[in-house]
Amino acid sequence: MDLGTTSGDFSTALPAFNEGAGNGAAPRMAATFEQIALQYIALSEPRWGAHAVTTTKSVIRKHLIAKLGHLPADKLTAKEIQIFLDEMVRSNASYSLLKKAVTHLRGILDLAQESGALAHNPMRSRTSKIDYRPQRPASERHLSLEECAALLSELAGRDLLIVRMFIQLGLRPQELFALRRNDVRDEFIRIDEVLIKGRIRKVGNEEAALGIYVPPDLLSQLANWMKSTGAQDTGWLFPASRSRGSSDLPPVGQDHFRNRILKPAAKKAGVPDVDLFALRRTCANFFAHKATAQDALAQMRHVDPAHRAEFGGPGLPKSLKHAAVTIEAELLRVVKRVEKKLLKNS
Repeated sequence: MDLGTTSGDFSTALPAFNEGAGNGAAPRMAATFEQIALQYIALSEPRWGAHAVTTTKSVIRKHLIAKLGHLPADKLTAKEIQIFLDEMVRSNASYSLLKKAVTHLRGILDLAQESGALAHNPMRSRTSKIDYRPQRPASERHLSLEECAALLSELAGRDLLIVRMFIQLGLRPQELFALRRNDVRDEFIRIDEVLIKGRIRKVGNEEAALGIYVPPDLLSQLANWMKSTGAQDTGWLFPASRSRGSSDLPPVGQDHFRNRILKPAAKKAGVPDVDLFALRRTCANFFAHKATAQDALAQMRHVDPAHRAEFGGPGLPKSLKHAAVTIEAELLRVVKRVEKKLLKNS
């Protein structure tokens, strides 16, 4: 969904900012950016996924309202907006944050325009282009075996299993948290859905679904988890731990897992700069050293769609399976060494 495009009659949602608009007269009231931003939150929140609400509100309040909130909406020009975004870029904001800021800034100004508080949205101008390219270089951070072992030693149960799946299988966050119990088939995991902004989306039909090979020890731990949690086959593999009064649990959210579980565990383990994509890059790095280039691309699902059938399910090359098993053996060996060291020092 394009959050920058809203629907509904916004002219009645705001105070009388638009009285006199449409007949050439200026609005009777000068709406501030903060007033319109808060109304935008109230109108848009029901459409945001449950896992995106907190992050989205934070971006709007901390970055947009904090910097632009005091300004009258009709005083915001393309030049002022560009200065604001340039400051975010200079502060080393990530591309993800910049994109969110731009998306919601555009949506807020759309609302201002529809309410009559703004004649034209400067972010939709055909004569001036808003630039928000970040200065921060793309991260290449990946973990060593020792760092993986230190991180895993701080986790247990579900959380340990999830991080191992990221490290060993190279799953994308939106893939892993969309897994259902019936996606685990023999020694493969089926990828046919993704979780984006709290919503599940299909990524192809049954025949096109990708099968990711799961090496023996990880498969055994996965089977134990499923046995201990017992649920319907179509249930989430990793449901949220709190139902909020409902038996219909959503899957674990990636923002929650990253911020509440992964980052605290990484800090305790003394492993810096860890996020979910660093774990995926870790898997890519392991396979780059243990597999052929073609097998490594297949493991990370970078193969051409026309050839995916060769690399998913029972037809998986033996060389790719061998690499996965080798990586698992090395990881477990280092984990045991770290655990012995921790036990000795305790």
